[in-house]
Amino acid sequence: MKNTIKLAVTVVLVALCSSISAQTSKLAHISMQELIVSMPEYDSAMVKLQKVERELINTLEEMRVEYNRKLEDYSKNFENWSELVKQSKMDELQSMQNRTQAFQEQAQENFQMENQKIMQPIVEKANKAVETVAKAQEITYVISADTQVLIFKAVGTLDLLPAVKQHLGINK
Repeated sequence: MKNTIKLAVTVVLVALCSSISAQTSKLAHISMQELIVSMPEYDSAMVKLQKVERELINTLEEMRVEYNRKLEDYSKNFENWSELVKQSKMDELQSMQNRTQAFQEQAQENFQMENQKIMQPIVEKANKAVETVAKAQEITYVISADTQVLIFKAVGTLDLLPAVKQHLGINK
C-alpha cells in the first residue's frame, strides 16, 4: 500500500514537472524562404546564378546548333558519299550527341554545386540570425513555416520573421 502511494505521488510529480516544463517552452515559427529572399545578398546571388545558367545554356545551344548543322549536311549529302564516309560522318554525329548529353549532365551538376556554394553563406547567415533572435527572446523551438510538414499552426506562436529581419537590418 505504501509503495502504491509512493508510485502515485511519483507519477503525479512527474506529470506536474512535465506540465511545468511544457509551459515554459516558447514556440515560434518563421518562413526561412521569405527571410532569405528578402536578404540583400540574395539578389546578388541570383545575378551570379543567372550568369552561370546563361553561360551553360549558351554553350549547350551552340553544341546543339553544330550538331543540327552536321545532321543536315549528312542528310543532304548521304547519297553522294561512300560507305566509309557515311560511317565516319555517322560516328561523328553519334560522338557529338554523346558529348552534348554528357555536357548537359555535367552542366546540371555544376549549376547545383554553384547554387549551393553561392547560397550556403546566405542560408548560414539567416540560420545564425534566427538562432540569435530566438535566444534573445528565450524561444525554445522554432518551426519552419515553409515546410509542408507543418500541419497546424498553434494560436499564440510567435512569428520570428519581423524580428529576424530587423536584426539583419532588412526593411522589406
